[in-house]
Amino acid sequence: MFALRGGVDTCQVQKQVASYWNAKPCDSEFTAVKRLSPEFFFEVERERYRLQSHVPSLLDRFRWAGKRVLEIGTGVGTDARQIIRRGAVYTGINVDAGSTAATSAALGTFGLPGHVLQADATRMHFPDASFDFVYTFGVLHHIPDVPAAMREIRRVLKPGGEVLAMLYNRTSINYAIEIRLLRKLGVQLLRAPGCVELLAKLGLPREKLERHRALAQSAWRMSEADWLSRNTDGPDNPYSKVYGEEEARALFSDFDVLRQEVRYFNYEHWGPLGRALPRAAVEALGRRWGWHRIVHARKPNSGFAPVEAVVLRR
Repeated sequence: MFALRGGVDTCQVQKQVASYWNAKPCDSEFTAVKRLSPEFFFEVERERYRLQSHVPSLLDRFRWAGKRVLEIGTGVGTDARQIIRRGAVYTGINVDAGSTAATSAALGTFGLPGHVLQADATRMHFPDASFDFVYTFGVLHHIPDVPAAMREIRRVLKPGGEVLAMLYNRTSINYAIEIRLLRKLGVQLLRAPGCVELLAKLGLPREKLERHRALAQSAWRMSEADWLSRNTDGPDNPYSKVYGEEEARALFSDFDVLRQEVRYFNYEHWGPLGRALPRAAVEALGRRWGWHRIVHARKPNSGFAPVEAVVLRR
């Protein structure tokens, strides 16, 4: 049994993680149209790639045609559709039923081949060396027993197989300034009458503000780990981590890390000030202090020396 700090076991937290994403598969909050309709999937895709325009360009770096690809954590199947259309033989897994059903519906809606299964990344049932490529975008930092997941990724990859992963970046504006500083000040202001209404007028989501206020009123103090989790993917998100360059390298210590880079400054978090920034400034901030730390790594071939990593931004 692997335990988190404070004596909480990962099995308990993993159940909370599965329950959370089952109720709100990743990116499903991007639209209010009928869930799992064609319009739903189109709206999610437009909004995801509007905010995270680096994702399609990342996918374009790789040759997918004919490769057996495993995606760990599929959300509602937005990236899955891109990978399949690029010619991959696709399998996706999710720890929760909701994301599994949403991605299966997406593939069916658009007539795309692929298999989507509900499975735990820490205990996969695929044979050794089943896949050429593992894609996992924004998932590893939500897995409490992430060392077990990394062992499984290495096991199911063929020698020389590749991994493309996104981790939340410790050296980001989102973490260092927003989460650790501004939101701690802001949660105190939420207790003041009229503050939620004022912030909502500035473009911040009212529902999340009200939930943060309720949590602030019920718990005077939170641990740093709980504070981080509640300020990444919603106020009830049970578990998240952040990774700096060396932490990411340690996570991938059994792989050859080929490249690390950071992307994605979400200007919408900054209200009118963020919307006034030129696109070039948003891109530059993302490349220097972005929220997404992207790791490209390879499972070593036996007898091959480790490859020197390329780190673009810390």
